[in-house]
Amino acid sequence: MPRSSRKSKDNGNTQLNEADLPRSKQPTIIERGKKFAAYDKFGKLIILGYDRRIVQDYANDRVRQS
Repeated sequence: MPRSSRKSKDNGNTQLNEADLPRSKQPTIIERGKKFAAYDKFGKLIILGYDRRIVQDYANDRVRQS
């Protein structure tokens, strides 16, 4: 019976940051209860919603437009 190798898997192709915006321009996503809020770099609320993916995509699009 062959033994499994204890070496970790190769994660060479993983991306640490999948967003195409620079870190300084990325919106901040905060979870409050069941809701997610996205704020721009000045602290202004961009969107409030229940689905993190939708909130994040919308906020990224809004930041890219400005």
